[in-house]
Amino acid sequence: MKKTISLLLCVLLLLGMWTGLTSAAFAEGFSAAGSVLFEKDGLKVTTAGLDTDPTSDEQEPIIWLDIENAGAQDVCLGVTEGSVNGIMCDLWLIDFYVEDGAYFGGNYSFDLVIPAGSSGRYALGCQKLPSIGARTVSELSFCFTLAEDAFTWPDYSSDPVTIVTGLPAEPVDFASLGTVVLDNEELTLVIGEQDYEDWIGPEIVLYLVNKSGQYLGLTADSAAADGVSCGDGDIYFSTAAAPGKCTAALMAFGSPIAELKGIEDLTLTFDLYRGETRDVLDGAPAVRLDPVTVQFPPRIWGEYENGGLTLEILPKYNDLVTVETPEDGVLFTVSETASLEAGGYEGAGWLFSIGKADADRLHELLGQDMSGVYAFAKDDAGMYYLCYHPTDVRYERATPKEMARDQEQWSMLTAWVEQEINRFADQNGLQYVSFGNSPVDMLLARAAWGDEKAVLSTAEYGPADAKGADGTDTAEFAIRSSFEEVGPADTPEGEYVTLSLPQEDAHLDFFFAPGGYVRLVQGGLEWLYQAFWYDDTVSPAEAMQSWYYAAAEKAGLREHDGAADAFTGLWREKIAGRGEVNIEKSLAWNKVKITARWPESASTEHVWEMTAVLQEDGSLAYQHGTHEVMEYDETGMGSSVDFDWDVSGRFYPGADGELCWHDDLALRPEDSVFVRAD
Repeated sequence: MKKTISLLLCVLLLLGMWTGLTSAAFAEGFSAAGSVLFEKDGLKVTTAGLDTDPTSDEQEPIIWLDIENAGAQDVCLGVTEGSVNGIMCDLWLIDFYVEDGAYFGGNYSFDLVIPAGSSGRYALGCQKLPSIGARTVSELSFCFTLAEDAFTWPDYSSDPVTIVTGLPAEPVDFASLGTVVLDNEELTLVIGEQDYEDWIGPEIVLYLVNKSGQYLGLTADSAAADGVSCGDGDIYFSTAAAPGKCTAALMAFGSPIAELKGIEDLTLTFDLYRGETRDVLDGAPAVRLDPVTVQFPPRIWGEYENGGLTLEILPKYNDLVTVETPEDGVLFTVSETASLEAGGYEGAGWLFSIGKADADRLHELLGQDMSGVYAFAKDDAGMYYLCYHPTDVRYERATPKEMARDQEQWSMLTAWVEQEINRFADQNGLQYVSFGNSPVDMLLARAAWGDEKAVLSTAEYGPADAKGADGTDTAEFAIRSSFEEVGPADTPEGEYVTLSLPQEDAHLDFFFAPGGYVRLVQGGLEWLYQAFWYDDTVSPAEAMQSWYYAAAEKAGLREHDGAADAFTGLWREKIAGRGEVNIEKSLAWNKVKITARWPESASTEHVWEMTAVLQEDGSLAYQHGTHEVMEYDETGMGSSVDFDWDVSGRFYPGADGELCWHDDLALRPEDSVFVRAD
């Protein structure tokens, strides 16, 4: 990928909340539409007006750009050295969007490939830095970059492009954002707030104010935090500021600092670089700065236990919430303390609760409307974990003024709930699960686990009692998918499996045609749904067919077909025993899932993953499988060095119960022969 962490540090842009910005707000010297921002070698970028980001609910601003490439070569267009009101930022990125609102940029790739001879309308948008807060935009400045493609470094950077809005800038008092650790004629360095991410550990925000007439670059050479240290290879921080501008940058750490749950005392040593241009900073000599130290307030984590499980709450939230450990199936209840105190009623400030249920209780819930509750995890004992959440707003304060003042805090807490639920699952070693609750899901659940009669049928064998076979695997598979309602015009033709619930005057038709369509008919009315299932190797119709075949066998309508089952198990290569093939039954009656491993040497291994379909000749054929080459270092850590998404081949029975494998990659001159290893 073209954009590495180093490049991120060069081209990130801060755009605060762009409040009140309209076309009329632009000062003389810039037109909201029709101004040519950039033109080179047939590539032309013209402004096309202002708008709000159609992909965001935050009313974040965007600038529409008309981009035309009249040249003979494809061009990768990017941006660098962005600043807003003189403030550069290493924490947030410039993003391009296409006109229909589809996301075109991202945290590690914010360039845009413009094919030769093409033109289109795109949007240039950004996000805010929360610690600096909302403010109007007086001046937006950046440089365009050009590259041959999205995998190479830019080979051209334009002169700065400046957009003046005419709105007054709201100055930022950087000294108030943290501890000033350096302040001289050349620069001011402020160490700001501390945060924590589970997969990163402690993070620190730093602000660099460049008061000199040169570009300044800053890297961290060493860090010591609460008695543990790490060198520059384990400090993820680098920033650079143009003359007269400021940057906000994020510092993260490797082991052992990353293993801390918070930092109280931090000492850093920095290297400073000076250059006439941004490009020469990397080659400039380093100036070692004296160590600087900052102290953070103690970080008090919340640790609450109930039923052998732990709910751990980060310090930034722990001071704001009250946690109770009730009984009767509920393990933890979390509420905002301020709302709880101001509301004066039970349930004020309630954010979420975590409960526990066995499979029977979960199946009962899945058969009904689950507004206000969802299952999110499962343990090794088969118990499910539920998140209960309010369906109305429980935010309370004593006065309207206080309501307005603390709205941001309440919004932060409600956004945090999902993060904390996931953290609870990770901390307690739980397996993530997800189940739908659409009308299709509820009918499936009642058919599989409810008391009412359910019938499966196709034109092949006729109706069969669905309760004659265990539909748990099929129902859980389907409910773990996502069923979304679509227009009836999309109804496909062809065969389908029908699941009927006579007592409810309802039935579901699962179509075999591509697309995963399901028709719900109830009370004479029809709805069409499309399934977006979590396992794309099996369609909902194929899963329902397996349930139907099992029910038909129980009813004596069909003989058991165990041809695919005969392949399942672990197989080892016959001659040297090096290669292994593991074959598992799929939810579809005629499919299997296969994982094959073949060592090439002590450090290199070939790995295949594929789904194979039983053929009329008794073989298993696969297409669109994956083949990956893994290399392992001396510690056993593996890395992928080659990957193919579309391999094909087949397995077929050999003599004396052997298994033969023909791989279309033709890595071996003859088909491999395997014998059972289990």
